[in-house]
Amino acid sequence: MKSAAEIDGERFDVIVIGTGSAGKPLAGELARAGRRVLAVERHRFGGECAYVACVPSKSMLVSARQHRAHPAAPDAEAFRTAVAVRDKTVWHREDLHAAKGMLDDGVVLVRADATFSPGEVHLDHEATVRWNDALVLATGADAVIPPIEGLTKDAPGVWTSDVALSSDELPARLTILGGGAIGCELAEVYASFGCRVTLLESAPNLLPREQPWLGETLAQALRDIGVDVRTGTELTKVEGLRLTTRNGTEDTDRLLVAVGKKPVTTGFEALGLDPDNLTVDARMRVKGSRDIFAVGDLTAINPYTHGANYQARIVAAELLGRGRDADHSGTPRVVYTDPTVLAVGETEKTAADHHVRTSTARSDATGTTRAAVERTVNPDDHRPAAIELIADADTGVLIGAAAIGPEADSWAAELALAVRAGVTVQALADQPHAFPSWAEAITAPAQELAAALRE
Repeated sequence: MKSAAEIDGERFDVIVIGTGSAGKPLAGELARAGRRVLAVERHRFGGECAYVACVPSKSMLVSARQHRAHPAAPDAEAFRTAVAVRDKTVWHREDLHAAKGMLDDGVVLVRADATFSPGEVHLDHEATVRWNDALVLATGADAVIPPIEGLTKDAPGVWTSDVALSSDELPARLTILGGGAIGCELAEVYASFGCRVTLLESAPNLLPREQPWLGETLAQALRDIGVDVRTGTELTKVEGLRLTTRNGTEDTDRLLVAVGKKPVTTGFEALGLDPDNLTVDARMRVKGSRDIFAVGDLTAINPYTHGANYQARIVAAELLGRGRDADHSGTPRVVYTDPTVLAVGETEKTAADHHVRTSTARSDATGTTRAAVERTVNPDDHRPAAIELIADADTGVLIGAAAIGPEADSWAAELALAVRAGVTVQALADQPHAFPSWAEAITAPAQELAAALRE
């Protein structure tokens, strides 16, 4: 790893700012292909996902699921064990492993704050480097703190998801603000270990950007494990750990704010970019620029780890001379609760916004043979399982899908490829699925849609 001073005045083929889910794989691929690449990171090499987001949250969800199924240890003891497993999984939030991997690929690494001027990157205000071919912005995002009276990020007792996923504290009472993926996942985690969790969402349903029935179904599943889910509830005031909504005032021990993230765009103006209107073309090149690219959370296009990974591959292909346009249509959106939620493509609302007529069909997957087999082992397993398909009513092509159920991220994953490939619902209806699998649930709504669209 280099210091900023050691590379002062040097030129690189490509400079990548940020080494998270997009920057790390991109820098590595380009370096392995023989390009001279500099990767600049202000915090941890490998980004937030590996240390305080995706990976630790999934570790905690697995531990929570096991504890609910086999509660042999007291809640507090089980939580301590889960935290120990989490911290081991993320190398105790040390980034030496990620840094070594990038160095082995041939990437030049520097840990520094980056600022900009036309054609130049300044490192900790003590060194300046330049690029020959491209500057790639992969600076990620920070948690949004909504403008609520008395609420600040550094107020005592206020957590963001990265704080929660670094903490070993199991509060007696936890209020979570935000009913999106992060809020729902962490509600399940803490409730599973005996914490009294209240989940506040101002929209009428959880997962407000998805089909309404998905949020309604997940809300009931969370209530079944003890989460106090309150939709249509707006937090209006925070006084210490006393919270006020339109329904009254109550105290909590911790307030976890999970209402979304905002791109980190500090200093982009010096590159001639508008940080409030950063748009990219089909190859992730910033519009209006010749050699500046943006990937990951900056683009607001499928802001997920797998979305960022895909965008990195698009930029790498462009810079290595085999460019292709990105197709984001098949990027799945997953909530790793139990039951798991998967959605892809259009919802009825987004399709209507695009002036596309839709036809939908939904099926209860708890009637499948696989569900019956599962219940022979655990008769008390009442987790919901359902699937919905959304077709273009004029063409019969699948343009969206939603599923909830045990491991839906796996058995419904074929729907992401189907949306991306423009598969018809008739083709889905004809596709045989392994018996007895959860994926058989796809057949019934596909057949229903295909029959309706033939009429």
